[in-house]
Amino acid sequence: MSTNLRQYVSSLFLLDAVAQRVPDDAWDNTSICAGWSARQVAGHAAWLIKNLGSIAAGDGFIAGEPEAEVLGDRPAETMRKIVDTTLRQLDRPGSLTVNLPTPWGELSVDEFIGEVWLDPVVHAWDLADATGTPHGIDEATAQAALTQFEAMSDEHRGAWELGVAEDPAGDTAIDRLIAFTGRRAIRQ
Repeated sequence: MSTNLRQYVSSLFLLDAVAQRVPDDAWDNTSICAGWSARQVAGHAAWLIKNLGSIAAGDGFIAGEPEAEVLGDRPAETMRKIVDTTLRQLDRPGSLTVNLPTPWGELSVDEFIGEVWLDPVVHAWDLADATGTPHGIDEATAQAALTQFEAMSDEHRGAWELGVAEDPAGDTAIDRLIAFTGRRAIRQ
């Protein structure tokens, strides 16, 4: 298993763990992501995960879906299935060497997941914040993500469509990471 895959797998487990904790009546709560509910944030993250698995399996891109519909009527269960399917697809021989076009040029799946492991981490926080559930992001993961974001060029950062950095609410790595990505908690 590559270092990138190990990091990506950990980030998928973080996101899935948050999804499993979301109360059924909280999926339509407002999130920090402008105009999106918790369901839409999770749907957006799940669509990227599902797409990456499809590409790694050699099946190509999946057509876009409205974020609110990706996880259907049973969002936590569907998130778990998407994560499990993607992990199986990434575990196939040769899956990490498949090339794909990205905002940063053509990359192998392994190189791409070295970038996009940040997405499930940040969206795990978004989903947790929107639904009042624990995010479960440890300080080492938050610091690694922050370090990677801080090292990005402005052009690279622009492809992530991050908000303007905020002042951190505290001094933990998770506080600094979330502030750096332009987020501020909407639920305490």
